[in-house]
Order: sequence, then C-alpha cells, then structure tokens
Amino acid sequence: MIKIVSANSADIDRIKAAADVIEEVDELVTYLGFCAPGTTATNVPAWSILKIEQSGADLPILTTQKWATGLCAYNLIWDNRAAYQYTFKNF
Repeated sequence: MIKIVSANSADIDRIKAAADVIEEVDELVTYLGFCAPGTTATNVPAWSILKIEQSGADLPILTTQKWATGLCAYNLIWDNRAAYQYTFKNF
C-alpha cells in the first residue's frame, strides 16, 4: 500500500526550514536531519532523519516522507543516513 503523505510543496518547504541539515541527493531524493539540542557533530547518535522521495515527472507526482527506523527519535547518526531503513512513521 502506498501512502501519500503530502503533495503540497509548501508543507515540504516548512519541514525543510525546520531541519538542521539538508542533503539533496538529486531532484527526487532529499534527506533532512533534525538534531537534539546541543548537538555539535554529525557523527554522534543525536539525530532524527527524514527521507523525502518524489516519483518523478509522471502526474500526479507522489511524494512520500519516511523516517529512518520509522521513528522520530534523536538516536541516529546523520553520517549513516544512507544505510538506514526508511518506513512511514511509527510514532
């Protein structure tokens, strides 16, 4: 089952504005990192990571937002973002 989380670019822009770090891998994949207060490095387990994917040029464009390990908890390492499993939120 595919879940459409948001197709509204204004919603995505607000989420990006709240992120502490952003990596735009390409025009279809973006990682957003949110760190715990006081975090000073990307290699410590103090991050929550969101992956936004878009389906491409076919209309309608499907946008999904998935969290690393399915959780929004400050327990991940930003530098390892590509290695995590991403699922719809489980919180």
